Amino acid sequence: MKTKVEVLESGATKLTVTIEAAEIDARIKKTYKDFGAKYRFPGFRPGHVPRPVIDSNLGKEAVRSTVTDEVVNESFPLAVDENNLFMISQPKFGDVEGLVEEGKDFTFSAEFEVKPELELSDYSPVHVEIPFKTASELEIDEQINSLGDYYFDYKNAPANTKVKEKSIVELTMTVKDDNGEAIDALGVEDRMYELGQGMFPAAFDEALIGMKKGETKSITLNVEENPCMVTSFLKEKTENATFDVEIKVVKKKVAPEITDEWVKETLGFADVAELRVRMGESIEQQKGEAIPRIMENNALYALQERLVGEAPESMVEDAERELLQAFFTQLQNQGATFDAYLKAQDITPEDFKEDVKLQAIDNVKENLALDAWARHAGIEVTDEDILDEFKNSGAEDTDALFAEWKSQGRLHIVREGIMRGKALEALLKEADIEEVEQLAEKAEEKKPAKKAAKKSSKKAEKAEEKDSAEE
Repeated sequence: MKTKVEVLESGATKLTVTIEAAEIDARIKKTYKDFGAKYRFPGFRPGHVPRPVIDSNLGKEAVRSTVTDEVVNESFPLAVDENNLFMISQPKFGDVEGLVEEGKDFTFSAEFEVKPELELSDYSPVHVEIPFKTASELEIDEQINSLGDYYFDYKNAPANTKVKEKSIVELTMTVKDDNGEAIDALGVEDRMYELGQGMFPAAFDEALIGMKKGETKSITLNVEENPCMVTSFLKEKTENATFDVEIKVVKKKVAPEITDEWVKETLGFADVAELRVRMGESIEQQKGEAIPRIMENNALYALQERLVGEAPESMVEDAERELLQAFFTQLQNQGATFDAYLKAQDITPEDFKEDVKLQAIDNVKENLALDAWARHAGIEVTDEDILDEFKNSGAEDTDALFAEWKSQGRLHIVREGIMRGKALEALLKEADIEEVEQLAEKAEEKKPAKKAAKKSSKKAEKAEEKDSAEE
C-alpha cells in the first residue's frame, strides 16, 4: 500500500491510497474461491466452480465490486493510522478509479478535516497554586463549626415568627379529594415539615410563607399542574386536592456548643483538643488525595490559557457527546433521574446544556494544548509504549486486542493518549508550584479578580469539595 497526504487550499486533508496489482490479484482470486464455496451452483462441487459460471450467475462485476468495497474499507483506516492522521470529520471519498481490475494497481482518495496543530503563546513552565498540605487552624475551625450542620436540635421559635422559605414547622394537616372525602394516608398531626424539600408542591410551600403559630389555611391545588412526590400518589385518586393546614409552631435549628463534655458524649473523643487533632488528620488525608488532582487541573487550565486559536466545532461536539454519554450512564447506574439532578443542582436544562458545552470546549482546548506542549518538547511514543499499554489493559488476550486495533487503524488513538499522558507528566514536573491558603482564596472571591485566577481557584475548590463530600 502506498499513500500520499496533501493539504488542500480549503484546509481539508486529502489522503490518496494505492493498492498494488499483486494485492488486487490475490484478493480477486480469493473472492472467487469464497463465492464458489458460499453459493450453490448446480453441477459443480463447492469450491470447484469456474469463474465464468460465477460471473454468469452473480453478475460480471460481482467479484470486482466486492473486492473494491473490501479494499477501501480495510485499507483506508490503516492508511489513516500509518500517516498518524486524526480525523475530526467524516471522510468524503472520491477519485475512485472504477472497480478493481486484475493486473492493475487500484487507487482511491478521501478528503476530511484533521485535528489542527495549534501552538502555545508561551512554552515556559506553568505557575500552579495548590493548597497547603498541612491543615491550618482556620480549616480545623471551619470543620468543627460545620458539626452544627449534623448535630443540631430543634427549638420553638417565638410565637410571632413567620414562616419563610426553607423554614421548619410543626403542622397538623388533613387532605381532601374533589368529593370532600379525607385521604387518610396523607393526613398528619403535629408532624415536622421543612419547606423546599420537594415532598409537597412548590405552590403548597408558597402558601405557607407568612403564616404564624396557630394560624390555619385551606390550600386547593390541581394535581397534574403541581407534580411532586405527594401529588404522584394522588394522580389516580382526584383531580384536585385540598390541604387544610394548621401551623402548630415554627421551629429553629440550634447548633450545639462544642465543649469537652459534648465531644466526649457525642463523638467519643477525650476533649476538644483531641477532636482538633483528629480533624487536622482528616483534613490532611483529604488534601493528600485531592492535591494531585488540583495540581493537574490547575496546570491544564494554565496551559490551556496559552493556546493560540479556537477549538474546532466538530471536536467540541464529539466531546459533548462523550460527556453526555458518561453523565447519563452514571445517572442510570445510580438509579437517579435527570429531573432530580437538575433540582438538586438548582439549575435549568438550559444551564446544564451550557455547562456541558463549556466543559467540552475546555477539554478540547486542554488536549490541543497538551499536543502543542508534546511537540515542542519532542515527546515521542514508541511501539513498546503502545504494546505496554495493551499489556496493562487487563484484557485476557492482549495480542489479539492489539491485532484488532491495528487492523481497524485505531493505534494512533492509543498513541495520542500515551503522548498526552507523557506531556502532562512533563508539564507537572517542570511546573512552578506555590502553596496557598485555600480559605484565604475563598474569602477573596468577593473581590474583583482576573478570570483565569478565578477559574483556577474554582477548579481547586471543586476538586476539594468532591473529596470532602466523598469523605
